[in-house]
Amino acid sequence: MAQLPIDVVTTVLELQRQLLEVIHQSSITGFQIFQQYGETETTLIVLEDLDNVRERANLYYSRFSTLLVRIAESQPTPDPAMLELLNRSIEMAQATIEATEATIQEERRNFNLL
Repeated sequence: MAQLPIDVVTTVLELQRQLLEVIHQSSITGFQIFQQYGETETTLIVLEDLDNVRERANLYYSRFSTLLVRIAESQPTPDPAMLELLNRSIEMAQATIEATEATIQEERRNFNLL
């Protein structure tokens, strides 16, 4: 089995935890906005933005799951292209988490949900 360094695995698992939190926060924020303000032109745009946040977080969460399993199954060593994809995905997920958390907080402020 191809073994990744423990710090890489730990980083990916921590990113997955953060991505789950983004998914949760975007879902609850969308629910609260819809419950309090209903379906208006403004809220529909915000709800769509929050759906996009959820989709982006879900994409990286799923990608990490798939990559970790494929790398673990690789014999005798993982494909360098998979390792490169994992490294790029880590960088992109970190940036995505920052951006999506900012989007969620901005919408919470805009609708006084803090």
